[in-house]
Amino acid sequence: MVWDDLTTAAPTGHDEEIELVGTNLRVKGTVSLGRFGRLTDLINASSGYVRVRDAQLLQRNGEPSGLVLAELMIDQDEISFIAQSHAEHPDPGSGVGFIEPVFGADIEARQAREFVMFTPGHTVTGRVHVFGQTDLAGFVDATDPRFVPATDVTTRSLTDRRIVNHYDFILINRTQMIAAAEAGARGDITSQDVPEMASSDVSEA
Repeated sequence: MVWDDLTTAAPTGHDEEIELVGTNLRVKGTVSLGRFGRLTDLINASSGYVRVRDAQLLQRNGEPSGLVLAELMIDQDEISFIAQSHAEHPDPGSGVGFIEPVFGADIEARQAREFVMFTPGHTVTGRVHVFGQTDLAGFVDATDPRFVPATDVTTRSLTDRRIVNHYDFILINRTQMIAAAEAGARGDITSQDVPEMASSDVSEA
């Protein structure tokens, strides 16, 4: 299924302001949700290229470059994460990208747990909704959804540790998630420590 099939069917006119970040690309602009009610649903139901309108290319530190394009098509495979700085607080269950299931008394429901995730260009810390019984191996081995929703996110560039950004919400691409750890698990270092340590390791290498 291609992107146009999703965005042109029964359009609602609802747009979302987003920022797309890859190893060598950083862009902000707007996308149309078309018949979808949430950005998560649109991205995970689509394939191919993301259509971004009023696309402004950004420098690595997030400053505008001065180049604005009316329309830009971006390959999903090159996107590390899609971010929103001022996203509305998600409804219960919406952070996971699908309807929250109903659990029996012996099944632990989804809960927000803090993870540290690494892409080729960034460390990403944020809260991911997973089943309570999911361990770290189960989280990284999963293939669905392809873009994992996370809230209250901090990102740090691995090439320049001074470049730090905070987002209310992101969708991180599993195909670009090269490593992950659960922050603070069993007395480990906190999520605030991990990005700093990872960046220090890179700068000293």
